[in-house]
Amino acid sequence: MISSGLAARVLSHAIPWSAYAELTYACNWRCVFCYNPRHKDIRRMDLGEWSAVLESLRRLGTLQLTLTGGEPLAHPEFFDIAATARRLAFALRIFTNGALIDGDAARRIAAFDPLAVELSLHGATAGVHDRTTAIPGSFEAMWKGIEGLIQHGARVVLKTPVTSMNEHELDAIVSLCAERGVPLRLDANITPRDDGDLSPLGYSASPEAKRSVMAMAARLGALRMLEREEGGVNCGIGRIAVVVDPEGNVFPCMQWRQRAMGNVRAQDLETIWTTSQERQQVMRMSVEANNAMLELGSPGDALPFCPALALQRTGSAITPDPEYLANAALAHGVLKGA
Repeated sequence: MISSGLAARVLSHAIPWSAYAELTYACNWRCVFCYNPRHKDIRRMDLGEWSAVLESLRRLGTLQLTLTGGEPLAHPEFFDIAATARRLAFALRIFTNGALIDGDAARRIAAFDPLAVELSLHGATAGVHDRTTAIPGSFEAMWKGIEGLIQHGARVVLKTPVTSMNEHELDAIVSLCAERGVPLRLDANITPRDDGDLSPLGYSASPEAKRSVMAMAARLGALRMLEREEGGVNCGIGRIAVVVDPEGNVFPCMQWRQRAMGNVRAQDLETIWTTSQERQQVMRMSVEANNAMLELGSPGDALPFCPALALQRTGSAITPDPEYLANAALAHGVLKGA
Protein backbone atom coordinates (compact mmCIF):
# COMPACT_ATOMS: atom_id res chain seq x y z
CA MET A 1 0.00 0.00 0.00
CA ILE A 2 1.14 3.52 -0.73
CA SER A 3 1.43 5.81 2.32
CA SER A 4 -0.90 8.80 2.64
CA GLY A 5 2.01 11.23 2.35
CA LEU A 6 3.37 9.60 -0.78
CA ALA A 7 -0.14 9.36 -2.22
CA ALA A 8 -0.61 13.10 -1.79
CA ARG A 9 2.74 13.79 -3.47
CA VAL A 10 2.14 11.61 -6.52
CA LEU A 11 -1.38 13.01 -6.88
CA SER A 12 -0.25 16.63 -6.73
CA HIS A 13 2.70 16.06 -9.09
CA ALA A 14 0.80 13.72 -11.46
CA ILE A 15 3.32 10.89 -11.12
CA PRO A 16 2.01 7.60 -12.56
CA TRP A 17 3.17 5.58 -9.55
CA SER A 18 1.07 2.56 -10.66
CA ALA A 19 1.17 1.07 -14.16
CA TYR A 20 -0.74 -1.78 -15.80
CA ALA A 21 0.93 -3.64 -18.65
CA GLU A 22 -1.71 -5.62 -20.53
CA LEU A 23 0.57 -8.04 -22.32
CA THR A 24 -1.99 -9.83 -24.47
CA TYR A 25 -5.72 -10.10 -25.17
CA ALA A 26 -5.32 -13.87 -25.46
CA CYS A 27 -6.87 -15.95 -22.70
CA ASN A 28 -7.51 -19.64 -22.18
CA TRP A 29 -10.75 -18.93 -20.28
CA ARG A 30 -14.01 -17.40 -21.50
CA CYS A 31 -15.50 -15.83 -18.37
CA VAL A 32 -19.06 -14.86 -19.17
CA PHE A 33 -18.82 -11.32 -17.77
CA CYS A 34 -15.20 -10.59 -18.73
CA TYR A 35 -14.33 -6.99 -19.62
CA ASN A 36 -11.88 -8.23 -22.28
CA PRO A 37 -13.49 -7.35 -25.64
CA ARG A 38 -11.66 -10.06 -27.61
CA HIS A 39 -9.42 -13.03 -27.02
CA LYS A 40 -6.77 -12.62 -29.69
CA ASP A 41 -4.14 -10.06 -30.58
CA ILE A 42 -3.99 -8.27 -33.91
CA ARG A 43 -0.35 -7.26 -33.45
CA ARG A 44 0.78 -7.55 -29.86
CA MET A 45 3.96 -5.89 -28.64
CA ASP A 46 7.11 -7.94 -28.23
CA LEU A 47 9.84 -7.95 -25.59
CA GLY A 48 11.76 -5.09 -27.16
CA GLU A 49 8.69 -2.86 -27.28
CA TRP A 50 7.68 -3.70 -23.72
CA SER A 51 11.25 -3.11 -22.52
CA ALA A 52 11.10 0.42 -23.94
CA VAL A 53 7.78 1.01 -22.16
CA LEU A 54 9.22 -0.22 -18.86
CA GLU A 55 12.28 2.03 -19.21
CA SER A 56 9.96 4.99 -19.79
CA LEU A 57 7.89 4.08 -16.74
CA ARG A 58 11.02 3.99 -14.62
CA ARG A 59 11.94 7.49 -15.75
CA LEU A 60 8.39 8.73 -15.10
CA GLY A 61 8.62 7.57 -11.49
CA THR A 62 6.42 4.49 -11.58
CA LEU A 63 6.82 2.31 -8.48
CA GLN A 64 4.30 -0.49 -8.93
CA LEU A 65 3.83 -2.51 -12.11
CA THR A 66 1.05 -5.00 -12.75
CA LEU A 67 1.41 -7.58 -15.52
CA THR A 68 -2.03 -8.52 -16.73
CA GLY A 69 -4.01 -9.36 -19.86
CA GLY A 70 -6.03 -11.27 -21.06
CA GLU A 71 -3.95 -14.00 -19.51
CA PRO A 72 -0.40 -12.59 -19.25
CA LEU A 73 1.22 -16.03 -19.26
CA ALA A 74 -0.23 -16.53 -22.75
CA HIS A 75 2.33 -14.01 -24.03
CA PRO A 76 5.27 -16.09 -25.32
CA GLU A 77 7.79 -13.68 -23.75
CA PHE A 78 6.05 -13.29 -20.40
CA PHE A 79 9.00 -14.45 -18.32
CA ASP A 80 11.45 -12.22 -20.18
CA ILE A 81 9.18 -9.20 -19.69
CA ALA A 82 8.77 -10.01 -16.00
CA ALA A 83 12.53 -10.40 -15.63
CA THR A 84 13.02 -6.98 -17.22
CA ALA A 85 10.53 -5.50 -14.76
CA ARG A 86 12.40 -6.94 -11.79
CA ARG A 87 15.76 -5.77 -13.19
CA LEU A 88 14.28 -2.26 -13.22
CA ALA A 89 13.23 -2.74 -9.57
CA PHE A 90 9.49 -2.34 -10.00
CA ALA A 91 7.26 -3.64 -7.23
CA LEU A 92 5.61 -6.35 -9.28
CA ARG A 93 2.10 -7.76 -9.26
CA ILE A 94 0.77 -10.45 -11.59
CA PHE A 95 -2.90 -10.98 -12.49
CA THR A 96 -3.39 -14.53 -13.79
CA ASN A 97 -6.03 -17.23 -13.83
CA GLY A 98 -3.39 -19.73 -12.70
CA ALA A 99 -4.32 -22.46 -15.15
CA LEU A 100 -1.05 -22.16 -17.11
CA ILE A 101 1.12 -22.34 -13.98
CA ASP A 102 2.83 -25.70 -13.78
CA GLY A 103 5.60 -26.53 -11.31
CA ASP A 104 8.36 -24.84 -13.30
CA ALA A 105 6.27 -21.73 -13.96
CA ALA A 106 5.41 -21.48 -10.25
CA ARG A 107 9.11 -21.65 -9.36
CA ARG A 108 10.04 -18.98 -11.90
CA ILE A 109 7.22 -16.65 -10.85
CA ALA A 110 8.10 -17.01 -7.16
CA ALA A 111 11.73 -16.14 -8.00
CA PHE A 112 10.54 -12.69 -9.16
CA ASP A 113 9.33 -12.11 -5.56
CA PRO A 114 6.13 -10.34 -6.66
CA LEU A 115 4.11 -8.32 -4.17
CA ALA A 116 1.27 -10.67 -5.02
CA VAL A 117 0.03 -13.09 -7.61
CA GLU A 118 -3.69 -12.36 -7.87
CA LEU A 119 -6.17 -14.91 -9.21
CA SER A 120 -9.95 -14.90 -9.62
CA LEU A 121 -12.06 -17.50 -7.83
CA HIS A 122 -15.55 -17.68 -9.30
CA GLY A 123 -17.15 -20.23 -7.01
CA ALA A 124 -16.67 -22.51 -4.04
CA THR A 125 -17.37 -25.51 -6.26
CA ALA A 126 -16.08 -26.61 -9.63
CA GLY A 127 -19.59 -26.54 -11.04
CA VAL A 128 -20.12 -22.83 -10.43
CA HIS A 129 -16.54 -21.79 -11.18
CA ASP A 130 -16.36 -23.76 -14.43
CA ARG A 131 -19.74 -22.49 -15.64
CA THR A 132 -18.48 -18.94 -15.11
CA THR A 133 -15.22 -19.50 -17.01
CA ALA A 134 -16.96 -21.68 -19.64
CA ILE A 135 -13.98 -24.04 -19.36
CA PRO A 136 -14.46 -27.48 -17.75
CA GLY A 137 -11.62 -28.27 -15.36
CA SER A 138 -10.69 -24.60 -14.79
CA PHE A 139 -11.39 -24.81 -11.03
CA GLU A 140 -9.02 -27.74 -10.59
CA ALA A 141 -6.36 -26.18 -12.85
CA MET A 142 -6.46 -22.90 -10.92
CA TRP A 143 -6.03 -24.58 -7.53
CA LYS A 144 -3.16 -26.66 -8.88
CA GLY A 145 -1.45 -23.44 -9.95
CA ILE A 146 -2.11 -21.86 -6.55
CA GLU A 147 -0.64 -24.84 -4.73
CA GLY A 148 2.51 -24.62 -6.83
CA LEU A 149 2.88 -20.91 -6.16
CA ILE A 150 2.43 -21.37 -2.41
CA GLN A 151 4.87 -24.28 -2.39
CA HIS A 152 7.54 -22.02 -3.86
CA GLY A 153 6.80 -19.18 -1.44
CA ALA A 154 4.87 -16.78 -3.70
CA ARG A 155 2.29 -14.49 -2.08
CA VAL A 156 -1.14 -15.40 -3.45
CA VAL A 157 -4.35 -13.35 -3.25
CA LEU A 158 -7.73 -14.56 -4.47
CA LYS A 159 -10.39 -12.21 -5.81
CA THR A 160 -14.03 -13.09 -6.27
CA PRO A 161 -16.26 -10.99 -8.51
CA VAL A 162 -19.62 -11.53 -6.81
CA THR A 163 -22.25 -12.24 -9.45
CA SER A 164 -25.71 -13.69 -9.84
CA MET A 165 -23.97 -16.98 -10.67
CA ASN A 166 -22.02 -17.37 -7.43
CA GLU A 167 -23.77 -15.22 -4.82
CA HIS A 168 -25.44 -18.30 -3.31
CA GLU A 169 -21.94 -19.65 -2.56
CA LEU A 170 -20.62 -16.49 -0.95
CA ASP A 171 -20.24 -17.92 2.55
CA ALA A 172 -18.74 -21.12 1.15
CA ILE A 173 -16.20 -19.12 -0.88
CA VAL A 174 -15.11 -17.24 2.24
CA SER A 175 -14.83 -20.51 4.19
CA LEU A 176 -12.89 -22.25 1.41
CA CYS A 177 -10.24 -19.53 1.28
CA ALA A 178 -9.98 -19.43 5.07
CA GLU A 179 -9.48 -23.20 5.19
CA ARG A 180 -6.72 -23.01 2.60
CA GLY A 181 -5.10 -19.98 4.20
CA VAL A 182 -5.36 -17.76 1.12
CA PRO A 183 -6.40 -14.08 1.45
CA LEU A 184 -9.63 -13.21 -0.33
CA ARG A 185 -11.11 -9.98 -1.69
CA LEU A 186 -14.76 -9.74 -2.69
CA ASP A 187 -15.99 -7.29 -5.32
CA ALA A 188 -19.63 -6.98 -6.34
CA ASN A 189 -18.94 -4.36 -9.02
CA ILE A 190 -19.32 -5.89 -12.49
CA THR A 191 -18.25 -3.60 -15.33
CA PRO A 192 -19.01 -3.35 -19.06
CA ARG A 193 -16.55 -4.68 -21.62
CA ASP A 194 -13.78 -2.32 -22.63
CA ASP A 195 -15.46 -1.81 -26.02
CA GLY A 196 -18.63 -0.50 -24.33
CA ASP A 197 -20.66 -3.72 -24.48
CA LEU A 198 -22.97 -3.59 -21.45
CA SER A 199 -23.95 -7.29 -21.50
CA PRO A 200 -21.69 -8.24 -18.51
CA LEU A 201 -23.95 -6.09 -16.31
CA GLY A 202 -26.60 -8.77 -16.72
CA TYR A 203 -24.57 -10.91 -14.32
CA SER A 204 -24.62 -8.33 -11.52
CA ALA A 205 -25.35 -9.67 -8.06
CA SER A 206 -28.63 -9.01 -6.27
CA PRO A 207 -28.97 -6.10 -3.83
CA GLU A 208 -29.02 -8.63 -0.98
CA ALA A 209 -25.67 -10.10 -2.05
CA LYS A 210 -24.17 -6.65 -2.49
CA ARG A 211 -25.34 -5.73 1.00
CA SER A 212 -23.68 -8.86 2.38
CA VAL A 213 -20.38 -7.97 0.71
CA MET A 214 -20.57 -4.42 2.07
CA ALA A 215 -21.37 -5.71 5.56
CA MET A 216 -18.30 -7.97 5.46
CA ALA A 217 -16.18 -5.03 4.36
CA ALA A 218 -17.63 -2.84 7.10
CA ARG A 219 -16.75 -5.41 9.77
CA LEU A 220 -13.17 -5.33 8.53
CA GLY A 221 -13.09 -1.54 8.49
CA ALA A 222 -12.76 -1.55 4.71
CA LEU A 223 -16.05 0.21 3.92
CA ARG A 224 -15.72 3.92 4.40
CA MET A 225 -17.59 6.85 2.93
CA LEU A 226 -15.59 9.64 1.33
CA GLU A 227 -15.24 13.20 2.57
CA ARG A 228 -15.22 15.43 -0.50
CA GLU A 229 -14.11 19.05 -0.73
CA GLU A 230 -15.10 21.67 -3.28
CA GLY A 231 -12.47 21.78 -6.03
CA GLY A 232 -10.94 18.46 -5.03
CA VAL A 233 -10.41 15.53 -7.35
CA ASN A 234 -12.86 12.66 -7.62
CA CYS A 235 -10.16 10.10 -8.38
CA GLY A 236 -6.60 9.82 -9.65
CA ILE A 237 -7.48 9.43 -13.35
CA GLY A 238 -4.75 11.02 -15.46
CA ARG A 239 -2.63 11.58 -12.36
CA ILE A 240 -1.48 8.42 -10.62
CA ALA A 241 -1.89 5.49 -13.00
CA VAL A 242 -1.26 4.56 -16.60
CA VAL A 243 -2.36 1.58 -18.69
CA VAL A 244 -0.73 0.22 -21.84
CA ASP A 245 -2.73 -2.32 -23.82
CA PRO A 246 -1.33 -5.23 -25.89
CA GLU A 247 -1.07 -3.12 -29.03
CA GLY A 248 0.53 -0.05 -27.44
CA ASN A 249 -2.49 2.16 -26.75
CA VAL A 250 -2.10 4.25 -23.60
CA PHE A 251 -4.98 5.05 -21.24
CA PRO A 252 -5.23 7.14 -18.05
CA CYS A 253 -6.90 4.40 -15.99
CA MET A 254 -8.08 0.80 -16.28
CA GLN A 255 -11.70 1.77 -16.96
CA TRP A 256 -11.23 4.77 -19.28
CA ARG A 257 -11.16 3.15 -22.75
CA GLN A 258 -13.22 5.64 -24.73
CA ARG A 259 -10.18 7.52 -26.03
CA ALA A 260 -6.49 6.65 -25.85
CA MET A 261 -3.88 9.24 -24.87
CA GLY A 262 -1.60 7.94 -27.60
CA ASN A 263 0.26 4.86 -28.78
CA VAL A 264 3.81 3.91 -27.80
CA ARG A 265 4.51 2.71 -31.34
CA ALA A 266 4.07 6.31 -32.53
CA GLN A 267 5.48 8.21 -29.53
CA ASP A 268 7.47 7.25 -26.47
CA LEU A 269 5.46 6.90 -23.28
CA GLU A 270 7.11 9.86 -21.56
CA THR A 271 6.04 12.19 -24.38
CA ILE A 272 2.51 10.81 -24.31
CA TRP A 273 2.22 11.29 -20.55
CA THR A 274 3.61 14.82 -20.49
CA THR A 275 1.90 16.25 -23.61
CA SER A 276 -1.41 14.39 -23.97
CA GLN A 277 -4.41 16.70 -24.24
CA GLU A 278 -6.61 13.74 -23.38
CA ARG A 279 -4.85 13.42 -20.02
CA GLN A 280 -5.35 17.10 -19.30
CA GLN A 281 -9.02 16.78 -20.15
CA VAL A 282 -9.65 13.81 -17.86
CA MET A 283 -7.78 15.53 -15.03
CA ARG A 284 -10.16 18.49 -15.33
CA MET A 285 -13.08 16.10 -15.64
CA SER A 286 -12.10 14.50 -12.31
CA VAL A 287 -12.53 17.87 -10.59
CA GLU A 288 -15.88 18.37 -12.34
CA ALA A 289 -16.99 14.90 -11.24
CA ASN A 290 -16.06 15.62 -7.63
CA ASN A 291 -18.07 18.85 -7.67
CA ALA A 292 -21.01 17.08 -9.32
CA MET A 293 -20.99 14.48 -6.54
CA LEU A 294 -21.00 17.24 -3.93
CA GLU A 295 -24.03 18.78 -5.60
CA LEU A 296 -25.69 15.36 -5.61
CA GLY A 297 -25.56 15.23 -1.83
CA SER A 298 -25.83 12.32 0.60
CA PRO A 299 -25.53 9.42 0.26
CA GLY A 300 -24.42 9.53 -3.37
CA ASP A 301 -21.60 11.97 -2.73
CA ALA A 302 -19.83 9.71 -0.26
CA LEU A 303 -19.24 6.58 -2.34
CA PRO A 304 -16.27 6.19 -4.71
CA PHE A 305 -17.51 7.24 -8.15
CA CYS A 306 -16.04 6.07 -11.47
CA PRO A 307 -16.42 8.64 -14.29
CA ALA A 308 -15.40 6.06 -16.90
CA LEU A 309 -18.20 3.69 -15.92
CA ALA A 310 -20.65 6.59 -15.75
CA LEU A 311 -19.69 7.61 -19.29
CA GLN A 312 -20.32 4.09 -20.54
CA ARG A 313 -23.67 3.80 -18.80
CA THR A 314 -25.14 7.31 -19.03
CA GLY A 315 -23.15 9.05 -21.75
CA SER A 316 -21.80 11.55 -19.21
CA ALA A 317 -18.65 11.19 -17.09
CA ILE A 318 -20.16 13.26 -14.29
CA THR A 319 -23.67 11.77 -14.19
CA PRO A 320 -24.14 8.74 -11.91
CA ASP A 321 -26.24 5.86 -13.18
CA PRO A 322 -29.07 4.26 -11.16
CA GLU A 323 -26.90 1.31 -10.08
CA TYR A 324 -24.30 3.65 -8.58
CA LEU A 325 -27.01 5.50 -6.64
CA ALA A 326 -28.48 2.20 -5.42
CA ASN A 327 -25.06 1.00 -4.28
CA ALA A 328 -24.45 4.28 -2.46
CA ALA A 329 -27.74 3.87 -0.63
CA LEU A 330 -26.84 0.28 0.29
CA ALA A 331 -23.43 1.32 1.63
CA HIS A 332 -24.96 4.18 3.60
CA GLY A 333 -27.51 1.81 5.11
CA VAL A 334 -24.84 -0.73 6.08
CA LEU A 335 -22.70 1.91 7.80
CA LYS A 336 -25.75 3.32 9.61
CA GLY A 337 -26.75 -0.16 10.73
CA ALA A 338 -29.94 -0.20 8.71
